[in-house]
Parts: sequence; structure tokens; C-alpha cells
Amino acid sequence: MPSTHPSAQALRRSQSGSTLRPAGWALPERRYRPELHGLRGLAIAGVVLFHLFGAGRVSGGIDIFLAVSGFLFTAMLLREAGTTGRIDLIRYLARLARRILAPAALVITVTTLAGLVLLPLTQHAQLLTEARASLLYFENFELIHSQLSYEAAGAGTSPFQHFWSLSVQGQFYFVWPVVALLAVWLARRTRFSPTVTMGSLIGLLMVASFTTAIVVQQQDQAEAYLLTQTRLWELGFGGLLALLGARLVLPARLRTLAGWMGLALVISCGFVLDGAALFPGPWALWPLAGMALILASASPGVSDRNPAQVGTAAGLLARAPFTRLGDIGYGLFLWHWPLLIFTLEFRDAPGLSLPDAWLVLAVSLLLGWLTFRFVEQPLARAGRSPERPARTAGLVTLSLAAGTMVIGGVASTTYVQMTTAPQEDGMAMAGVDRMLYPGADIIHADDSARDVEFYPELGGISRRVPEYARTDCHQPTGDQPGTGEVLVCEDAAQPEDPAKTIMLAGGSHAGHWHNAWIVLAEKHNWEVLVSTKGGCVFRANDPAEPSTCDEWNDQFPEVLAERESDLVVTPGTAIPQEDGDEEIHDGAPERWEEITDTGSDLLLMRGTPRTEENIPDCLADGGDELVCAPEFGKFADTDPLSQIELPENTYSLDLTEHFCPEEKCSAIIGNVLVYRDSHHLTNEYVETMVPHLERELQQALPDLFATQAS
Repeated sequence: MPSTHPSAQALRRSQSGSTLRPAGWALPERRYRPELHGLRGLAIAGVVLFHLFGAGRVSGGIDIFLAVSGFLFTAMLLREAGTTGRIDLIRYLARLARRILAPAALVITVTTLAGLVLLPLTQHAQLLTEARASLLYFENFELIHSQLSYEAAGAGTSPFQHFWSLSVQGQFYFVWPVVALLAVWLARRTRFSPTVTMGSLIGLLMVASFTTAIVVQQQDQAEAYLLTQTRLWELGFGGLLALLGARLVLPARLRTLAGWMGLALVISCGFVLDGAALFPGPWALWPLAGMALILASASPGVSDRNPAQVGTAAGLLARAPFTRLGDIGYGLFLWHWPLLIFTLEFRDAPGLSLPDAWLVLAVSLLLGWLTFRFVEQPLARAGRSPERPARTAGLVTLSLAAGTMVIGGVASTTYVQMTTAPQEDGMAMAGVDRMLYPGADIIHADDSARDVEFYPELGGISRRVPEYARTDCHQPTGDQPGTGEVLVCEDAAQPEDPAKTIMLAGGSHAGHWHNAWIVLAEKHNWEVLVSTKGGCVFRANDPAEPSTCDEWNDQFPEVLAERESDLVVTPGTAIPQEDGDEEIHDGAPERWEEITDTGSDLLLMRGTPRTEENIPDCLADGGDELVCAPEFGKFADTDPLSQIELPENTYSLDLTEHFCPEEKCSAIIGNVLVYRDSHHLTNEYVETMVPHLERELQQALPDLFATQAS
């Protein structure tokens, strides 16, 4: 966030009269802090350099970036609210639109257009979804939804991923005026000053946020990293520094040492700490303490011309190139990430080469400067123009910003709807010519089937999940509170008197067979239930790392006994996405026995193949059905389920030949797309598997087809 500009004297009078109060009661003064502007430039440079050259390490610059925003806006809002008792929202929002939204909207637009050209068709819907989320400042929540899910719909790395921190900032900008107004309202009804009251409210919010960060980190570090609730304490940290104001100054004899110590903490953070695994928990105090020491080491009137600051960290940060980086920092941050992602896409490489990294840095600096020179500066001057009243200018700016957000949101939503294959309840292959699109039943294909495009189309394929997965009865991946509870998805077409009750259970590889089972259920008068938790399979608990999956596994037999299912269906083996061979999870046989002890039969299905690369993306990039397919070599030579003694009333099915005919896996079989991502089957292909599944079931479980007893 660009820094505020220098202004007049501090306000030291009470709200009720002209009686002077002690400096500790004063509203934060308004003065330009060049060392803060330079620190902000250093922090953003750290973020960019670690992204380009840091091999995945986190610099701590984002944490400082957020704290600086808290510093600037807390002081600005409390000054206005404490002086007038109100905040001019039009002027405030217009300022945000000029300084924050306008450059962001430019980068979002360019990134979206470039993404539509460079990224495969399969990623366009998610690209537009994230463009909308970034423009409306909820990208951090969109990333949690789309990128952290086991059945993630988004690409592995999004060109809008860096907008998560800007979204946290944007949400803060809308909440903080309410906190400032509440502080002033409470101050006028108590003996405390607005500064003390605001500081107390910030302290309470920080305690709540800091506690949340620690708790969520134990459950899901990736989610904790992105959440606004876990990051609010860092913004509040900066706010408290602003409220301390002139009192945050160390004795002269300690300033120089403290400043250099602070600068050392800031610079060393990314080299010493693994921020991706530790932030925003207590270790985030490392860079924030550095920021506090630097500010406390700066004497009043710090500048690059102040002789007293020569040889100090504050004096260094008040000089170019740090202040120049502060000027262009916002644009530099906005541009560098999509340039990085698109370079990787263009090179088709997992990481940047050294020449490419330097090239991305140079172009990012250039675009950052151009954005500052031709977007940020003109808009800032327009906001101060004497030719137009401030409120009128604010209304015009705000209207344009609102229009941009609305048009962008509508355009992205419309594009997603137009380019995404419709996801409707019911059968995916309903109305499709099965002679042209036989899928697994390819032996019955029509000769003309060779000349047709595969089905379904790639656009929006990752969103075509089984019907149950679009409800709230499916537990997501991760250790969020409550996700260890065993939920059951009811049968939407439940027969009045079902002959058998089937339950698909475990992880999503049980659930992706749902469409095949509901086709069979309609034919044989069965009830089909689903009880799944993303990424959770039947296995032994891990005492070293307790999880909600452990809770889910422990509770499942009790829920199963209550539902009195006749048959439980779950994967019996797993094929790894990375290097490795097919395996049976440790402790799985004991879990299977717990299931059969409830009186249910158990059907173990041999695992379906996986690959590291997203298969539809590979096809969209021009790969063929064999190049984009999983490796058959990951399967064991013999089905592991046939090599062990299974619990009583446990059966197994091996349908591998229908995914990898003649020991060659394929991404497209019988003109039907087999996978919707790197390892989940499409609804369409699963439905073409019904005849084969039914035949195998009749051989393995003939009692399943017996007429219901009267």
C-alpha cells in the first residue's frame, strides 16, 4: 500500500474541549516516515527476490507489508474519526480506489487476457473465477476453496495467487473504519482517550487473531497461511506501533544498535526461517520485531539529509534505492508473480532458470515503474486537484471503481458459464449416442466413432464432480474443526423398500464411482449412500500426527452399524501420484475387519491409476491419450488384495483392464474422457463402466442380486 504524505502538526486536544492532555493521550500525529517507506520497499523486494531466486522460501516481506498497512491506516482513520467523530466514507473509498484498486484492476485485466492465451483451456474457468475473486478482494478464500481441496478445481499454481495478501488487506480496509469509529464512540462515553481505546480494541483483536493462527496452524498450515482471521494480528501489530507514535523512540545511545539489529532481523528472516511452515504463528514476530526496532531507532525528522541519521539503519532506509523501491513497490509486487507463472508455462518448466529469473525481475521493475509513473501518480494528483471539489472527485472515482468491479465480476461470471460444460443433476451420459461414445464398452463401438471428438469437452471438466460432492454431506480434506464427524449423503432417489443398501465409504476414490452405483441401484432397487472425507482412507491412526481422518476412521463403524448397510464399497489399494508402487495402507486390514464386524459385507476395489500432471491440462496442451495417461508400471505385477488373507465377508474386484487395456493406460477410451484431473474418474466414464462392474459383482457377490426376502 503506498504510504501517506507529510502533513501538519499532531492533535493533542481532547474531544470535549481545549484542555491539553499528556502526549500519551494524543491522537497519532501525521508525518512522513521515509524510513517506513524504504522499509516497505525492502520488504516487497524481499518477496519478489525470494519468489524468483529463493527456491520456494518465504522472506517475511508479506508480514511486514501487512503491518505497514496497519500502521498507515490505523493512524489515518483514528485522526479523522477522533477529530470529527466521523469518517468520510466516499473520500476514504475513493482514495482506496485510486491508490489500490486501479493498479490492481490493470494487472488483473492484463493477466486474465494473457492467461486466456497462454494457459490450457481446462484452466480458463478457474482463471476467470480467480480474476473475479482478486478484483473483489476474496482471493485468499477462493484459494482455500479451490487450491487446498483434495479435489481441487484450480491449477496447481495460479497467476493470481499473490492476490491473497492484497485480499487480506482489502478486507482489513473495510473493517478498520468500523473499529476506529467504535473506539471514538467508546472514548466519548468513558474517561479514556480515543488512542487508548483504539489500542485496547486492537489488542483484543490481536489476541483473538493470534490464538486463531496457532490453532488453525495445528489443523491446516496452508489454510492458516491464507486466512484473514489468522493474519489480522499482523495488521494490528502495525496499528499499535502507529498509536505509540512519538513514544516509540529508544534512548539515543541505543538507537543505532537497535536499528541495525532490526534490519538484520528483516533481511535474515527468509534465510533462517521456513515461513511457509511457520507463519503467521509466533515466528512471524521475527520480521515484525525487526520493523518495530527500525521504527523505534529513528529519531524525529529522519531523512536522507539529516546528519544525525548517517550510519543508522533508519537513515539507510530513508535513502534511495529503498525509497525508490517503495515508490514502485506496489506495481512491482502486482506484476512479478503473473510474469513468473507465465514464464514457467511458456518454458514448460517446473522452475525458473537463472537467466529467466533475471529477465522476470527486470521486466517486473520496468512495469512497476510504468505503473507508478502513468497510473498511480496521475491518479494521486487527480485526487488532490483544486479544480474539482474533493467530494465530487471522490464520487466520480468511486463510481468508476464500482463500475469496474461490477463489469469485471459480471464478465468473468458470464465467461465461466459460457465455457463450462453444464453440471446438472442426473446421469452424465443421458442422451449421448453410446455407439459413438462407448467408453469402457468399446467392443460395441460404431465404425464411425473413430471420427468424433471425445466427450465431454475439456472446458470446465474439473467442476463436473459427482452429485454428492456438491452437497454439504461430504467432509473436506484437512483438519478443520468438525471435519472428523462421519456424515452420510442420503440417496436422492431412495426406493420406498430397498432390496439392499450400499454405502460408498472412505476417500473420494470411493465417491467417484457414485454414478455407476446409482445406475445399478435404479435397476436393482438398491439404496446408495455415500460417506466420505477427502483424502481419508481406511488405515491405522498415526499417534505422532493425530488428525481428523483418525477421528473419522474411529467413528465410522458406529455410524455404519446404525445405518445397517448390506455392503460397504471402498478402495483396497492405492497407486501413488509420485514415484512409488501400488500398496495397501498400513492398518487397513484391521479397519476392514471393524467394518465386517458390524454385519456389513465389504467390497474392496483395486485402486485406480494416478499421474502427477493434470490429465485434461495435458490434453488441452496437445498431448494424446497415451502421452497424458498414468503409468501402468505403478501397478503391482499381481493385485495385492489377492496376496493377503482378507477378513470374513470381504471381497475384491480388479477392473484395471478397463483403464489400462493391454497394460497400457489411456486418458481417453472409447471416445470418453477417463479422468477429470490427475486421478479422479469422470462421471461419464464411470457410467460406461456399469456393464463391467455389474458382471464382476454378479460373480463375486451373487447374494447382492438375490430377490429381497418378503
